[in-house]
Amino acid sequence: MPFRAIEVKHFANKGKVQKIKALFPHVRKTARKIASYQWHVFFKKGSFSRKANIKHIKSTLSERYKYTIQYHIVVPVLESFLSNVQNRFEEIVLNSSLPEKTKKVLLYLCSRKEFLHRKSNRAVWIKVKDGEVLKEELEITEEERHLAKKIFKHILKRWNRPRFSKVQLVLDAKCGKIEKSRTDTFDYWIRVSTLEKGNPVYVPVSLHEYFEKREGSLTQVVQITEEGEGIKVRLVKDVFQREYEGKGAIALDFGMNILFATDGGDLMGREFYRRVEEYAKKIDELERNLKRQGIKPSKSRRYRRLQERLRAYVKNEVRRVLNRIVELYKPETIVVENLRGFLKEVINRFSKSVKRVLMRFGLGELRRKLKELEEDYGVEVVEVNPAYSSQACSCCGYVDKENRKTREGFECKVCGRKLHADVNGSLNLRERFLEGWGRSHCEKEQALRRQVEKFLENLFSERYKCLWSKARGLLTQNPYFLKVLGDSPKPEVWTSVYLRDTCPC
Repeated sequence: MPFRAIEVKHFANKGKVQKIKALFPHVRKTARKIASYQWHVFFKKGSFSRKANIKHIKSTLSERYKYTIQYHIVVPVLESFLSNVQNRFEEIVLNSSLPEKTKKVLLYLCSRKEFLHRKSNRAVWIKVKDGEVLKEELEITEEERHLAKKIFKHILKRWNRPRFSKVQLVLDAKCGKIEKSRTDTFDYWIRVSTLEKGNPVYVPVSLHEYFEKREGSLTQVVQITEEGEGIKVRLVKDVFQREYEGKGAIALDFGMNILFATDGGDLMGREFYRRVEEYAKKIDELERNLKRQGIKPSKSRRYRRLQERLRAYVKNEVRRVLNRIVELYKPETIVVENLRGFLKEVINRFSKSVKRVLMRFGLGELRRKLKELEEDYGVEVVEVNPAYSSQACSCCGYVDKENRKTREGFECKVCGRKLHADVNGSLNLRERFLEGWGRSHCEKEQALRRQVEKFLENLFSERYKCLWSKARGLLTQNPYFLKVLGDSPKPEVWTSVYLRDTCPC
């Protein structure tokens, strides 16, 4: 069952809050020391260990705190980082020109995290074809092991490892015990161990309607985060998956003026960017005034409050829209563009402070909500490469910058189809998912080649053969087709090869 951290209302006074906040620097310093030791364990044994002996690590915190930090903070963060390394490893292998057998072996080693240590002598490759399970055993050579190690170290060299400079408190019963209240004033008391031995603080908390309605059992894990001058408290529930019957797939495109466009033609979150721009104007104006007065924006309570309101609005809107999509469509699969490119083009019109909220907080909230949909409803979330999806026609497949002359308007120069540009993009994402783009990784150049080849195939189909003469004149001047098919001094050279120099009519 999945775990869900749900914020609850606390009533800790200023003195208790200060004692809890005093823990954060010590927790982060200890986390960095434990992480350094965990990397030592990883390079020696090939995996991290939540139960590693860390008595030798010196810290101002108690032994209970040290093992709690290792179990609930350090190792989960490092395992998440390693999971991202595995994803990047797969991308590099799948986009390489290595032999098929070598790719299979490298992917097998990646799945078992055998980057540095030998755990098996043969790779077992299992695939399902026509309902039949096929098992293939491949011998792992020393060259392939060396190549896996080289790719892994290449990724580690380019990526920054987690620094634990902003981690929050995650406590279990050893350091943050949850006790049922004996009165009706509060629901629970949380006993938090502090830096003063034998002097814990008791934080009273009250539950709300959503927490009580959410099915599941309360665990003994507490999350405490810093929020300006105060703290936020979250209790963790072991929740159940809700009854849900999904139907088909729905594709979502991140719009330039709206939050999402669906392949069904719905435009969701139409007011999102307008409201964000309103917050941006207020934040930018206040920031300029504060700088003129020689005051750091982070020291201003009003500035922090505006930032908090912006974060709250982004969070609520992302969750509201995705909940509405699930309610309307009841999808079995949600297809989205690769989240690495989330809002990168859209947010360029905002200031740095607002960009930071959208990129870090907004993207994180989107990932969290999609993960919750997977856990709560069993909805599969598939990412596909969005390269050129906004410029390609979802009808005939022709890709051209001139197809999209405005943010909202799309008109294909070949087949003449007109529709909302973001809806066209979502239709392309859905088509790419159905063609298997979401099951494999591809770079931007490969995405362009696929799109060009798709259009050329369509051009010789019965449906689009009437567009031959119009397309022929455009292709010889289209830089995308010249790039993919060869920038020859005589474009008719490659058009005669790829277009057969014969009208299919």
